[in-house]
Amino acid sequence: MKNDDKNIRIAIEMAKESKKKGNLPFGCILVNKDGEVVLKGENTINTDNDCLAHAEINLIRKASKIYNYSYLNSCSIYTSDEPCPMCTSAIYWSGIGKLVYGLSKKRYYEIVGRDNPNWVFEMPTRELLEKGGRKLEVIGPLLEEEVSILHLD
Repeated sequence: MKNDDKNIRIAIEMAKESKKKGNLPFGCILVNKDGEVVLKGENTINTDNDCLAHAEINLIRKASKIYNYSYLNSCSIYTSDEPCPMCTSAIYWSGIGKLVYGLSKKRYYEIVGRDNPNWVFEMPTRELLEKGGRKLEVIGPLLEEEVSILHLD
C-alpha cells in the first residue's frame, strides 16, 4: 500500500504537468514488476487537438510499441483518476496486469458536476472489467482528497 500511495502521487504530478500545459488534469505511470517507473503519461487533448489523447491512451500507445503483451501483463498502471470506459478498455486490451487509481468517478462527478451530458459516462471500471474474460487486479480509490484538488478550480 505504501508503494501504491507513492505511485499515485507520481501520477498526480503528471496530472499537474498536464494541467500546466493547458490540458485536462489527468496523469498516469506504468510501473514494472520491480517497482520501477518505466513510462509516464499525461492528458494532451487540448495541445494535440485530439479527443482521444487521454493520459492512459497516450501511455498505452507508447508502451505497446516498446513492450510485448507478456511484459505489460507483469506491469501496473497508476492513474490519478478512475479511468473512463475508453481507457479502461485500452488497459484491458494492452495486457497490463494491475490498475491502481486515485479519485473515483463517483467523487469526480460530485466535484465537476453532471450538467453537460456530453461529458458524463459513468461506467465504473470494475463493472466494465467484469465483462472481460481476463482478470485484472484493480485497487482504488486511493488518496481521493489529494487528487480532488486538481479538479476544484
